[in-house]
Amino acid sequence: MTPRQAIAGKGGGVVRIAVYYVVLATLAVALVQYVPVVREAMTAGELTGIGGPGANDLFGPGTAPAIGSEITASPWHNALVATVSMLGALAIMIPVTWVYMVTRRNRGYEESVVHTLLVLPVAVTGIVMIVKGSVALAFSLAGIVAAVRFRTTLDDTKDAVYVFLAIGVGLACGVQAVGVALALSVVFNLVILALWTTRFGNIYAGSSGGALGLGEVLAGPESSVGALAVGDPAILDAAAPADVSEIAERAARIERHVSEERLKKKSKRANVLLLVHAARAEAAQAHVEQQLQELAARWKLAEVTPTEGGFLLMYLARLDGPAVQGAVMDRLRNGVGAVIEAAELRSLKGINPRA
Repeated sequence: MTPRQAIAGKGGGVVRIAVYYVVLATLAVALVQYVPVVREAMTAGELTGIGGPGANDLFGPGTAPAIGSEITASPWHNALVATVSMLGALAIMIPVTWVYMVTRRNRGYEESVVHTLLVLPVAVTGIVMIVKGSVALAFSLAGIVAAVRFRTTLDDTKDAVYVFLAIGVGLACGVQAVGVALALSVVFNLVILALWTTRFGNIYAGSSGGALGLGEVLAGPESSVGALAVGDPAILDAAAPADVSEIAERAARIERHVSEERLKKKSKRANVLLLVHAARAEAAQAHVEQQLQELAARWKLAEVTPTEGGFLLMYLARLDGPAVQGAVMDRLRNGVGAVIEAAELRSLKGINPRA
C-alpha cells in the first residue's frame, strides 16, 4: 500500500480529517455565539501577545471576561470553563492521532503513544488552569514533577514531536486560547502529511517522488547505470515494496556486509551485489553458486529473504571486469524459467567508493 492509498483508505483518509476540522470549527463558531461558557473558554485569556481582558475572540467579535468578574465568581462556572477547555483539547488532538496512525501504519506504532496524545493535553490543560496566575503553585508543580521523574523511551524521534504538540495544545487550551490550539493542530497535520507523502529527506526515495527499486536501495542509485538483469522485469519491479521503509533494514544489513568487505584488500573486496528471485531457494542457490564458483574471484551468500512469490537470494561477489559479469548473467539466463525467475546484478560502487 502506497502512502497515497493509505491516506485515501478507510479509517484514515484526508477527506475524513478535513471534514472533521470543518465540523469542529463550525460547531465552535456556533457555540461561541450562543454559549457564554464556551465563549470564555475560547478566548485568549491572560496569554501575553495573543489577548487578554477585553481582547477580541479568536473565532469572531467578542470580549474576554476579566478575572474576578461576576462571570468567573462561581466555582461551578470555573469548573464548566475548565471542562470545556479540556474537551476542546481532546477534540483537537483526535485528528492528530489519525495522522499518527496512518503515517506509522506500515512500520507499526505503540498504542500507548496514541493514548498519550489524547490524555496528555487534557491533563496539561487542567494543570495550567490550576497554576495560572499563581507563582507559588507553579513552583510547587515544578518540584512535584522533578520528584516524580517521568521516564519514557520513544522508538521514533518524531513521536517526541507529537508529544510536544500535545503539550502545546494543552497549554493553549489551559489559557483559554483554544483557537490557537486548533490552528496548531491543523498546521502540524498538514506538514506531517506533506513530508510523509513526498518522502522529503528520505534517501531511499527517487527524485521523481516514487520509490526506488530494490537494487537502488541496496546498492545505491548510481548502480542503475551499469545494472544487468535477466528474467521477467515485472518480478524485479515487484521487489520494491510499496513503502520503502520496509527494505531499509535490508539495506542496513547489506551495508554491514559491505563494511566487512572494506577491511579487505581492494583486489579481494566484493564489487557487485547479485539479487536472485526464485520460487525454490535450494534449487536456485545450487544453480547460482555453481556459476559463481567457476567465474567469481570470491563470493558469499549474504541473505535469503522470503517474498510473496518465493525467495530473494542476495550475494556479494568479486567479478573482475564487465566480461565476467556478463558471462555470469548469461549463465543465469539459461536457468530462467527452471530454477530462477529473475536476477539482477548491481555494482557496489554506489555504497562502496573504494570498491
